[in-house]
Amino acid sequence: LDKELMTESSLFNPLADIKVKVQSSFMVSLGVTERAEFHGKAHPGTFPHGSHGAFGTIQARNKAMYIQNLASLSTSSELRTTALFGHLGGRLVVPNTGVSLLIPHGAIPEESSWEIYLAITQKESSLEPEGPEVLLGPEVSCGPPELSVSTPCALTIPHCAHADPQHWSIHLKRRTQQGRWEEVMSVEEETTSCYCLLDPYACHILLNSFGTYALIGEPISDCAVRQLKVAVFGCLSCNSLDYNLRVYCVDNTPCAFQEVVSDERLQGGQLLEEPKLLHFKGNTCSLQISVLDVPPFLWRIKPFTACQ
Repeated sequence: LDKELMTESSLFNPLADIKVKVQSSFMVSLGVTERAEFHGKAHPGTFPHGSHGAFGTIQARNKAMYIQNLASLSTSSELRTTALFGHLGGRLVVPNTGVSLLIPHGAIPEESSWEIYLAITQKESSLEPEGPEVLLGPEVSCGPPELSVSTPCALTIPHCAHADPQHWSIHLKRRTQQGRWEEVMSVEEETTSCYCLLDPYACHILLNSFGTYALIGEPISDCAVRQLKVAVFGCLSCNSLDYNLRVYCVDNTPCAFQEVVSDERLQGGQLLEEPKLLHFKGNTCSLQISVLDVPPFLWRIKPFTACQ
């Protein structure tokens, strides 16, 4: 957005009545309005000077609790946790990510203690999906990989699929010591070496050995739904009258959104509305993002940015 010439006092008034629409380009061609929309009446304190360290919302009172929860998210560049476990076992959790490792009683020999870690690979995963396959959750590592437990441990990985065996074929893959990925099992089929339980939000896997794991999904019909979280952040450009809107469409998993929040903190971004859920169908079409209802006398959209 490009700010028209105004007085400085007017510059930091609320950004009023902007609507951002995100939808499938395939749906646009059909004239179907399945989308996530963001509406807002700006709060006077939304965009003050020097607000780079805080997050605000347009409806500050209604969203205060949500923003407080955002403030509690970790800003660590590495999503990793480590703890010492003995014969009694325990549970290792990466906070705010939905990823955990349950070590049962008796999995570790008596009078022994092991230091065990649990980590999430950030940014790009080393797993490259083939053909129509998509990565449905984070790449998770637990270890050390050379340890062997006498009782299976339960690894929980969140996923973003609307899990329906009629529409999805979901597989668990593991990275070998040579760096290659191999299939461990199909979620719909049990094996003697691994057992998997899929619920609406996470996959719980019983493992006999530690390593790096990931969930891969292959849509087997156009009705396969992948749940995306759509969030809009905004901030004023430094030494400029421009106001930048950044629209994120990420997997509907806690760790994916946490990474967005951490990046926006560094850029001074503010969450403009509570994120919306978008059910993205497996029709292989792209998303279309457009900015609507911009007050004509206060703001103008820069060329070629109204629709992307």
